[in-house]
Amino acid sequence: RIYNVDMADVKPSGEPSEVDEGKPNLTFELHDSTSPDALEMKLPDLPPIGIPDIEKESSEAPKSLKLSSRLMIILGPIISLCALLNIFGIFGFLKSCDTIISNGGVCIEGADRISLLAIGRLSHTEGWIYSGSFGIPTITLILFGVIVMFIGIQLKMFSKN
Repeated sequence: RIYNVDMADVKPSGEPSEVDEGKPNLTFELHDSTSPDALEMKLPDLPPIGIPDIEKESSEAPKSLKLSSRLMIILGPIISLCALLNIFGIFGFLKSCDTIISNGGVCIEGADRISLLAIGRLSHTEGWIYSGSFGIPTITLILFGVIVMFIGIQLKMFSKN
C-alpha cells in the first residue's frame, strides 16, 4: 500500500510498447485532501508522550570537573594578583646579587621586577627590569588569570546542572 492506495487496484495503462521503454506503465490520480474522493486515513491510537522528570535524570558531575573548576577559581585570581604585585617589585626579594652571572655580579638598582619575557633567566640581568611600569606581558597575564577564573565559574555552574 502506498498512500492508502492498494497496489492490487493499480492497473497498467495498456500494452507495453517497445518504443516507450523508458516511460512507466503505471498512472496515478492525485486528489486534494478536501476532495470528496480523498481517502480518509485513521491515525493509530498512541500513548501520550510523557514529560521527563528532571530530578530523576540529573546525574552527578564527575569529581574531576568539580576539582578543576575549584582549582581554576582559586588559581585565576592568584595569577592576576601575582602579576599586579610584580608591577610594584614585590618579588624583588627573589633576586640575589651573588648569583647574577652577567654584569660581574653587580645588581642594577631599581630593577626589582621580574621580566615576564625572560622569566627563566633570573640569574642574569635580563631577568630583572625596573619596577613601576608594565607592558603587554603583564596585561596578558592579568587577563589570563581573570579568564581562567571565569572559566572555572562557568565549569562550576555547569557541574551543578
